[in-house]
Amino acid sequence: METVTEYVSQRNELEEKIRTLESEKASLLSGIASLKEKIAGYELEKSARALESEVQALRTERAVLEEKASNYEAEAGYELPPSSTEGL
Repeated sequence: METVTEYVSQRNELEEKIRTLESEKASLLSGIASLKEKIAGYELEKSARALESEVQALRTERAVLEEKASNYEAEAGYELPPSSTEGL
């Protein structure tokens, strides 16, 4: 009878351990998914900032070049084709 009681006790301990581990596993998986989403959001923000910076630099370069072209046109009577702003 003592052996049966020991097995029942061990079984109950193992079942409790399994429930605890399953609960921790679910919590960890949820936390991992949340962190992955958070990181993806940060990476998107970083990419957006980098692209904004690049676009602003290109806008500035275009404005400088357009001004330079206008100066040449005014000084020497050059005629350049109009700049394209398509897609902006």
